[in-house]
Amino acid sequence: MKNDEVEDFAKFLMGLELPSYESRLRTRFVKRVLAERIQLVKEEHVELIKEFARFDEEGNPIIIQDGDKQMYDVPDRTAFNREYFKLLNEDFVIDETEERKEMLLLIKDIILNCDKTFKGREALEYDRWCEIVEEIQYE
Repeated sequence: MKNDEVEDFAKFLMGLELPSYESRLRTRFVKRVLAERIQLVKEEHVELIKEFARFDEEGNPIIIQDGDKQMYDVPDRTAFNREYFKLLNEDFVIDETEERKEMLLLIKDIILNCDKTFKGREALEYDRWCEIVEEIQYE
């Protein structure tokens, strides 16, 4: 999956109502695997801001108003956007270790056998989550 998908995938998983054991393994997966990646992407975004944005005398990034939204004052917006796009589109591969086997197989089963119904954007997202877990392969 891409870095840009990790947070939405975690939200989807945490939104599922599961019995106790499955809930614990799902939560463990989100905390130990997905949350770490989410945090790493946020930290790298901050590094990009430090690299590209202007700062005030106190060392804080300057926020400017652009119409009805606020944004960082980034002189070279094109370069910043290019680097941020690269960050969000990096592949995030979940290592299929023996230690994670039970957890990953359970996540795969939970998603592929989900009894919720979906429509519109949710249906497209669910299809993507299925594509991701279908790649989980243990002998």
